[in-house]
Amino acid sequence: MKVLLNFTYGISLEKWYNSGLLFREISLYKELSKKNVDIGFLTYGDYNDLNYAEYLDDIKIFPINKYVKSNIFLIKLIKSALIPFKLKKLFTSYEIIKTVQVYGSWVACIAKLLYKKKVIIKSGFEWLSTWKNIAKRNSLKEYLKYLSLYIIIFFNELIAYKLADGIILTSDYDIPFVIRNFKLKKKFKNKKIRLIYNFIDENQFRPISTNKKEKHILWIGRFVLGKNIFNFLKAFKELKGYTLDIIGKGPYEKRMKKLINDLDINVNFLGLFPNSQIPEIMNQYHVFILPSVSEGNPKVLLEAMSCGIACIGTNIPGINNIIQHKENGFLCGTNPESIRKAISTVYENKELREKIAKNARKFVLENCSLKTITEKEYLFYQDILNEKKN
Repeated sequence: MKVLLNFTYGISLEKWYNSGLLFREISLYKELSKKNVDIGFLTYGDYNDLNYAEYLDDIKIFPINKYVKSNIFLIKLIKSALIPFKLKKLFTSYEIIKTVQVYGSWVACIAKLLYKKKVIIKSGFEWLSTWKNIAKRNSLKEYLKYLSLYIIIFFNELIAYKLADGIILTSDYDIPFVIRNFKLKKKFKNKKIRLIYNFIDENQFRPISTNKKEKHILWIGRFVLGKNIFNFLKAFKELKGYTLDIIGKGPYEKRMKKLINDLDINVNFLGLFPNSQIPEIMNQYHVFILPSVSEGNPKVLLEAMSCGIACIGTNIPGINNIIQHKENGFLCGTNPESIRKAISTVYENKELREKIAKNARKFVLENCSLKTITEKEYLFYQDILNEKKN
C-alpha cells in the first residue's frame, strides 16, 4: 500500500519543526509505516526539509518549493496547480493521495483527474463551517473581511469533496454539514465519509506527578478571533487572585496586551514550546480552558484531557461533542460572565475537578489513542483500495 501525503498549501517539515509540531504530526505516519504502508511526504519546503529524514524512519520526502517559487501569491498558486504535471512519475507511483487539510487539495484533485489516483480529503477542521461561525459572531468589518474569503473557501471545498474517493472528518458535527452544503446526499453511498478523531499519543500526554501552580489557568492557542480571545481576557477582570498563563502567538497579540493593560489582569505570555514539552507544562496546572467560538476537533483540548487535567470548554460544536458537561469536562458560554463562572466553579470544587480530570483521560484512551486512530486510518485506506478492485 502506497500513500502520498499532500501537505497543506505552504507548509513544510521545517515549519512543522519550528512551530514545535513536527514530532506530533509525523507520529501517525510512522505508525502506519510499521504496518507496511509506504508513505511519502509532498511538502512545500526546500532541500532543508530533507534534513528531517532522520526523524521519519522509512518515510520519503519530496519538497516542491523550487517548483512554486515566486514573490507573487497568485503566481505561486498557479505554479502549485502545475505540480502534478511536472511530477508525473511521482504521482503515478502512489496508489492513494491523502491531504493534510482541504487548503491545497487542488494538487491531489488534479493528480486524480490526470492519473486516476484514489484521493482521500482530510479536513482537520471544516473550513467553511469555521468561517461561518467566526463571521457571524464578529463586527461588520470583521464579517466583511471573512466574507471576501467565502467564494474561495466554498469552491475549494466543493471541488475537493466532489472528487474525493474518501473524506475524513474529525467532528461528527461536520458530517451532516458537508453532506448538506455540498449536496453529497445522492452520492453518499459511493462516497466514503469517515469520522476519525485527531490522534493523541497517550504515552506522551499522560498524568505526571508534579507540583501544581495554584490559581493559574492554562490556555494554548493562536491569537485569532476564532479563539474568542477578547471575551476570554475580560472574564479575568473579576477573578481576583487568578493568573492566566498563555502559550501561543498570533496576529492579535498587540491588541491582547493593550486590553490586558486596560483591564489590569494577571496574564503571563509564555511563548511557544515544542509539542514534546507541552505534557510537562500541562501537568503543572489544575485547569485548562479552551473558550473558542469555533473549533473542529481541537488537539490541544484532547492533549490536556489525556494529561488528566480538568478542562473547561465553550458549549459549541467541536467541543461539546467531546466534553460531557460535569462528566469529563465543564461546558460554558462564550461570554465573559459564563467563562468567569466556569473557572471559579471548576477550580474551587476539588471533587468535581478530580472527577472530570479522571474521566477526561479515560475518554482519550477509548477514542483518540494513537493505536486506535492508526488502525482506523489503515482500514480506511484498505477500503478505498478494495473499492477500486471491486
